[in-house]
Amino acid sequence: MANQHVSCGRDLICVPDISNSLQMASYSGFDFIAMPIVHPRFKREYIEGKARDRQGAFTRPDLILSSQDWSSLVVGKLSSWIQVDSPDEVVRKNSEGALMEELLYGAHLSLPALMVPLNGPECVNLSRCLLSHLQGHSNHQVWIHVPMVAETCAEGLVENEVKQKLDGSDGDQSESDSWRWWSTLRTVCNHNKRLGIALEIPADLPSSDVIDRWVGEPVKCAILNTNVFLTNKKGFPVLSKAHQSLVMKLFKLDVQMMIAGTNHHPDKGIKAYQQYLDHLYQSQPPLSGVDAFAKGYEDYLQCPLQPLSDNLESQTYEIFEKDPVKYTQYQEAVYKALLDRVPETEKDSRTTVVMVLGAGRGPLVTASLKAAEQAEREIVVYAVEKNPNAVVTAVLIVKTVPRVLESSCILLCQVILAERR
Repeated sequence: MANQHVSCGRDLICVPDISNSLQMASYSGFDFIAMPIVHPRFKREYIEGKARDRQGAFTRPDLILSSQDWSSLVVGKLSSWIQVDSPDEVVRKNSEGALMEELLYGAHLSLPALMVPLNGPECVNLSRCLLSHLQGHSNHQVWIHVPMVAETCAEGLVENEVKQKLDGSDGDQSESDSWRWWSTLRTVCNHNKRLGIALEIPADLPSSDVIDRWVGEPVKCAILNTNVFLTNKKGFPVLSKAHQSLVMKLFKLDVQMMIAGTNHHPDKGIKAYQQYLDHLYQSQPPLSGVDAFAKGYEDYLQCPLQPLSDNLESQTYEIFEKDPVKYTQYQEAVYKALLDRVPETEKDSRTTVVMVLGAGRGPLVTASLKAAEQAEREIVVYAVEKNPNAVVTAVLIVKTVPRVLESSCILLCQVILAERR
């Protein structure tokens, strides 16, 4: 693997001294910290209240750190008391003002990402505010901090499953399904590309279907609380087998990790959590050829190809040829077709013509030649391809197929540059 180090951060609730916190996190092996932009207990009032006319700055100045440190070492967390979708108008308006104030200040600091908590299904107004901000001139990411399983759902997970099986009902899924919260927010935000997920991993994992659904989303960061970890015989923090499997899935998608909560292994230090995740990261099996080639493109929609009107590029052909199953099955199909068409008694007197229309760079031609040798049947192959650039490679590939061209079964193999229509 090119990168042998897991990207792991430390989630901090309150940071009295940013420089000291960064030094401590760096010493413990963490790559970044997540910290509140504003002091968690510093509530602002914009509509009414004693604090409406309060003078002074609402947070620390940007001179504490250099621009490079702000943009690479700090992830901003928005205040947890913000309730943009509150039914109380005063609370809602105050929250909207605080939300935009912190979003704009995070953009001013050039933070790489801002974490926004999502605590319930009522999030339409929050989505509207985020969309308005994302459509501005900022370029940072917005990580939606959402639990994998809603707290109310986790408390009665087994009980609810039994009840649903007995009465056949699904219950009020919108209230308890945190994925639906995220789906609503993402939809209102018009699937903005800068919107990602900071997924909080619970101690009790849900079913594999729920996990797979989350893995299919744009998860940017996985938050592991220290109470999720177990203690092994040597006193070090470790994860259960189920959590290890989940973390391995996330590693394949280049998801960053984040450790939150109090250190439950004080004799080992908070560094032990990061070291364990780094150990899991380095113990991953090597990627196969296809996985390595497709790395980074797992969740991208491909533009439709137009091979009839456009000449495909070499890279496109290479992507096709990375799929070995297709060509193995094609060879098997030609082999069985030759055996079916030409009986054993006629194999020395009967010749089959095989035409490969749209031969590309020649892998289907090669498969046909190998199938003829395997079946011991005489064939004549015509490979028709309209792309003159691909024909150059196809001619070379066909002439260099090992052993096959020396076989008496191959009477002719010709590559023709022509439009098959």
